[in-house]
Amino acid sequence: MNRTAMLASVATAALGFVLLAIYVRQFQRDATGGEPVELLAMRQDVAAGLPLTEQMLVLRTLPESYIEDRQVLASDLPRVLGVRAAISLEANQTLLWTDLATTPHDRSSFSSRIPKGMRAMSVAGVGRRVLGDLLRPGDRVDVLLTKAKPGLEAKVVTVPLLQNTLVLAVGDRFGATEQESPAVRSNLVTLLVTLDQASLLAQARRGGTLSLVLRNENDLEINEGLVETDDSDVLEQEERARRQHRLRIEKVD
Repeated sequence: MNRTAMLASVATAALGFVLLAIYVRQFQRDATGGEPVELLAMRQDVAAGLPLTEQMLVLRTLPESYIEDRQVLASDLPRVLGVRAAISLEANQTLLWTDLATTPHDRSSFSSRIPKGMRAMSVAGVGRRVLGDLLRPGDRVDVLLTKAKPGLEAKVVTVPLLQNTLVLAVGDRFGATEQESPAVRSNLVTLLVTLDQASLLAQARRGGTLSLVLRNENDLEINEGLVETDDSDVLEQEERARRQHRLRIEKVD
């Protein structure tokens, strides 16, 4: 009996140790963000337009919960070799599918550049008419809507519709655009939006006028609480003065 009890105690202790080890491992995995996943990252700086080689890339490990769909897994290495960089890439940054000009399987595919969960929507008549030939793929813009406000009063207002929206294409050109290349002459601009934002744009176009406002590519701030603008803001002196507040900018490079 004593021998049996001793063996049972040892077995119970061993089982407890195994369960504790499993629990500790699970806890550590959850605390650190899940199982490690190998991604491709840049070993060195790479200029836009250069094809990627294996020497330019290095493996980087991140927890599973920190991984985005647009990040390139280490297992996808054969798919990116020889593909040109759409933008300038910096050393140590993880490689994204949106950083690539094309994919080896379909070099004319525009849909492959759209991140999962996002949509591409073209807006006509807001390109060259508003920003001339300055707008390029990769720029970020705000979208303004000017439209008659529903109701008894015939009141036309302008509202900030979308902010910090990525320009995927101008005309039929997408991907990186070199500064030395000819300007894109088109009134058709394709924006990267969510499905909700696409519905908003579709509704806004019915009887309204859309305008694009170009912003700095590194300015990702979303301004909250912006109000609509109507004729009184333009014609009344006090309202004009209220809108004159600007950030102090020493110079523009």
